Amino acid sequence: MSLLERLENHPGPFAIYGAQVVAYGAYCAIQELCGRKPECFAVSHLEDNPGEIAGIPVRAQELLRKDWLIIVGVTELLQGEIVSGLKARGFQNLFILTQYEEHRLMSAYFAHIGKFPLAVEAEQPDLKPSFVLYEVRNHRDQPLQTRPALQNFERSIQAGAALSEKRVAELTDDTGVNISAKNKQYCEMSATYWVWKNTNHAWTGIEHYRRHLLVSPEMLDNNVDAILPLPYLCCPNTMAQFRRFVSEDVQRALLQALKVLHPLEYDIYKEILYGPYQYTYNILCAKRVVFEDYCTWFFEITEHMETMSDTVSEIETTRALSYVAEALTNLYFMYNQRRWNIRHTGKEIYI
Repeated sequence: MSLLERLENHPGPFAIYGAQVVAYGAYCAIQELCGRKPECFAVSHLEDNPGEIAGIPVRAQELLRKDWLIIVGVTELLQGEIVSGLKARGFQNLFILTQYEEHRLMSAYFAHIGKFPLAVEAEQPDLKPSFVLYEVRNHRDQPLQTRPALQNFERSIQAGAALSEKRVAELTDDTGVNISAKNKQYCEMSATYWVWKNTNHAWTGIEHYRRHLLVSPEMLDNNVDAILPLPYLCCPNTMAQFRRFVSEDVQRALLQALKVLHPLEYDIYKEILYGPYQYTYNILCAKRVVFEDYCTWFFEITEHMETMSDTVSEIETTRALSYVAEALTNLYFMYNQRRWNIRHTGKEIYI
């Protein structure tokens, strides 16, 4: 039973557990598709959470009622602990927004408003192109309870291999033309750089060891240029989401770099950054021409930002550029919605 069906069978009050992008996306979808609003958003601790979201109060979990339907709208990395806690306190009427259920809900919402169409598998696919999707791993990765089996088009690559003698993948990002030594700043994007500079697949991209893109070769239609996960909705905007992870100095440095390098596009870029939609995690696959264009644009901006490290030390000493990377990946594909035929698919998160 989908969430929309569950709500239809439960006309009474409901609450959404969570106060970030998953919860806010669920709220937007439910309001648009069902015309209903939750009694509140619920959180474990009020500290570091907003007091209200879109006029709906954010309350401590202790104020939830057991006769309400509780929609658990948090990342799967937190779901187990939260669901166990709710059940221990006697809550039984729960609906958990797993990756699958969130994708079903948000797919219905975006289809309803005419945005972010899905990738589909062709019944008679074109001749399959050369396609390799790189699963990025790192020597610091946390162990997974379940490790997904790789498809025949997936290959693991160790990012930041220059920084450790430990090997977690046969393929490493410290060969050929690379920025492997900058992995602490760039995270998975050091692997993206390696793929850009050292491969020539007709289709390529990256995913993470714990976040897989649910793509198949049958989706790689000639009329499709790139496939990404559905974007999140951010409240109040993507820049506010970005602000949760980096300082104002880093934000200003990003805006300054965009203004210097792309003055004609700058105003539109700002509109996107202060808009509601955000592609996250830097996971995607794309035709070679799109991947080349994306990487050329992307690394010109981050390399310019590296020159600012004398005044913004976080650019060199922290992983700030990896958060910048998410903002830039989002910016590139949001800006190019009309230039490229972009389709969307689900993602699987492993814990």
